[in-house]
Amino acid sequence: MTATDENLLTGGQITISESFGFSASHELTLLPTNHKCRRNHGHNYTVTVSALVRDGSPGDLSAFGDYLAATFDHRLLNERVDFHPTSELLASHLAEWFRDNIESAMAVTLVAMVVSETSSTSARCDGLTGKVTISKTFKTSHGDVKLVLGADKLDEVGFVTDFGDLKPFSAYLHAPTADAALRANGPALVAHLAAWFVENIEPEVRGRLVSVEVVSGPTTGLWERGDAS
Repeated sequence: MTATDENLLTGGQITISESFGFSASHELTLLPTNHKCRRNHGHNYTVTVSALVRDGSPGDLSAFGDYLAATFDHRLLNERVDFHPTSELLASHLAEWFRDNIESAMAVTLVAMVVSETSSTSARCDGLTGKVTISKTFKTSHGDVKLVLGADKLDEVGFVTDFGDLKPFSAYLHAPTADAALRANGPALVAHLAAWFVENIEPEVRGRLVSVEVVSGPTTGLWERGDAS
């Protein structure tokens, strides 16, 4: 091994990611009485944890998977946690559990904890800041459009914003004007979509747009909000 190889090994960083699945139900009883998610309903959850590996640690995250399976699989989440079991609050809880039980036992540092209820919706807890964002992906005939939203803090309900509140954006994407623009411009339309959302949707929800991504074939367009925006 050369000196350059040794420097790369000692100075580099390794991040590992692993996904775990479990099936469970929950009742979001703090939502309005007419909200369908107040009733018992289930999801096939996917939890993806990313961690920075230090000091040659093997980065074995199987203990985290064991905890998920033993605690949540085929259970009613309301009976397993002492908070409103939304994906946002669950992501925060799992991040805290990981720090208390995995980081204390091996040389790893949490980077992110992502909880997905469906293939198009997820909540992410940042391992460094503890901030939670939610993401929603909209399918169109010309590619996928992914929104990421954040908020200063979560309340007892947990939602940064209800995914149902984003329906007007979905309607806009499928309207003839936006559909034609997506067909003609694809990912280049990303800044326009961000501006439309900020003007028309953001004032009506409790979330703040963080980013918009448009993926069409091999091309991706990404808009990210600046700190001063």
